Amino acid sequence: MAGFIPDDKIADVRNAANIADVISQYVALKLAGKNFLGLCPFHAEKTPSFTVSEEKQIFHCFGCGQGGNVFTFVMLYHNLSFPEAVRFLAQKYGIDIPFGHMSPGQKRQLEEKERLYKINRQASDHFKGMLLESPLGRPAMEYLRKRQMTTDVIDRFWLGYAPGGWSNLIEHFSKKRVPLENVEKAGLIIPKRGGYYDRFRARIMFPIVDIHGRVVGFGGRTLDESLPKYLNSPETPIYHKSRTLYGLHVAKDHCRQTGSVFVVEGYFDLLALNCHGISNVVASLGTALTREHIRILKGYAKQVTLVFDSDEAGTKAVERVLPLFAEENVDVRIIGLPEGKDPDSYLLEAGGSQFMAEQALDAMEFLMASAIKKHGLSPQGKVRIVEALRGPLGSLADGVSVAVYVRDLAERLDIDESAILERIRSSAKRGKRERSPAKPGNGSKLEQTVIAMMLQYPEILSGFNAQEIVESLETTVLRKIGQIILDRFKADQPVAGADLIAESHDPEIRNVISFLEVKDGSWDRESCHKIVNQYQACLIKKQQRLLLSRIREAEKAKDEQLLLELLAEKQRRKNRNTHLEGDFYGQEV
Repeated sequence: MAGFIPDDKIADVRNAANIADVISQYVALKLAGKNFLGLCPFHAEKTPSFTVSEEKQIFHCFGCGQGGNVFTFVMLYHNLSFPEAVRFLAQKYGIDIPFGHMSPGQKRQLEEKERLYKINRQASDHFKGMLLESPLGRPAMEYLRKRQMTTDVIDRFWLGYAPGGWSNLIEHFSKKRVPLENVEKAGLIIPKRGGYYDRFRARIMFPIVDIHGRVVGFGGRTLDESLPKYLNSPETPIYHKSRTLYGLHVAKDHCRQTGSVFVVEGYFDLLALNCHGISNVVASLGTALTREHIRILKGYAKQVTLVFDSDEAGTKAVERVLPLFAEENVDVRIIGLPEGKDPDSYLLEAGGSQFMAEQALDAMEFLMASAIKKHGLSPQGKVRIVEALRGPLGSLADGVSVAVYVRDLAERLDIDESAILERIRSSAKRGKRERSPAKPGNGSKLEQTVIAMMLQYPEILSGFNAQEIVESLETTVLRKIGQIILDRFKADQPVAGADLIAESHDPEIRNVISFLEVKDGSWDRESCHKIVNQYQACLIKKQQRLLLSRIREAEKAKDEQLLLELLAEKQRRKNRNTHLEGDFYGQEV
């Protein structure tokens, strides 16, 4: 890993980037004893099993088994390579990482991303200047004022304007001598025969900013109702719709303060809520909510409230995402606005106080009310209601929740619960249950304890034949870790989990080391003595069972020569074990 970046630079970044501080930007952590606990961002869970040790600078999830150091977390969360993760954290903490120590491929990749961030920021500044300083932006500003956008919100979200014409942005970057092929990679211009033309023309511009304040893309809206009304940046190396939420960079702190977040569908819906003092709100960038979106949100808020239109499209949107929220064990509620209203138009008429007073239904209550309203309570209507709800009810992972909602629906429709349950069971797939705790490498608990002892109390290694123990381990990954520990100990190098994780290329080894490091253990020479002797006794019994099995096989095969050799081996081992009993501890490594 370190081949691309000097070891001293990696160490500088690791020392500067406190793992609890870094992870708390993405996961809500609570102190539990000497460690921090939170909901894992890498799998669905209801009970926190994601553990962060600030003392050891590692994390481990006892639900899915993911673990590692601060670099590992950044790599997994942002889908980055190791050099990218180091550079990401280095920039955050003001540490300079020279490109010269990276491979040509890594260097090109990182340089391209940095160019795209810079181009997007320059484009954002250009659009903002067009809105606030150029006469060309007056119609756009009038439009924003008509929609009651405040100066504070315009500034806070860096709103801008792309004037009409086919080459406004092209001319801007040409003057700056920025290669247009790079501007194209940012999604800002489109190639044509013999040149390029601007993607965004005569549109209000909404810079899409990640949680670190970097512009990753843009959305644009026309000043009239011409189509397409909204236009978004295409996917680029730095912009991924499935993992990006508009406004999160502004909303994240407010979400943590309130413990909740509103999710709307449009840019102006989000801006209107902010204009009315409601800042814990994000927008889904014109695409359906994804599992990645939900996992991001649950790092900032315990409760998610979707603000959708109370029409068929809004109902279908809830039906699509309900299974994801159920699988991720996230509390989701729905505010169904009056028919024909979106948050923007509703706020213009009713105001922020009335919006906050709107009753938020849980998702199934919303779907039941919508289905009853749509189909009515005639006999045929009841059949259609059950048919419409069997999918959402079947997607619930919690059997108790299914029972509660089925009873409620049966009472509303005045039909037997069993009829509804039968309809669900006949066609719906149950949501996935929460994973059971991951066992590293399927190793026995005693083998895990031995390696955890060596890892957390390495000073004991000089007091027993650790090499023999390591070589006898049945679990391959534990045997590898044990050998790594011994090699470092023999070389008089520090044995620390964070260091071993940083030097390992193997994800399984990193996960198991983090598991063993986070496990609680009270180590002293006496307790270690007991563990070693316990392991020795188990090892002797295992060897005896294996030898007896071979003796029986030799007897069945009537192989007298082999049988004599095995019986002699049995006697030698008996004599050796008698001699070593109680003395295994005390042999040097």
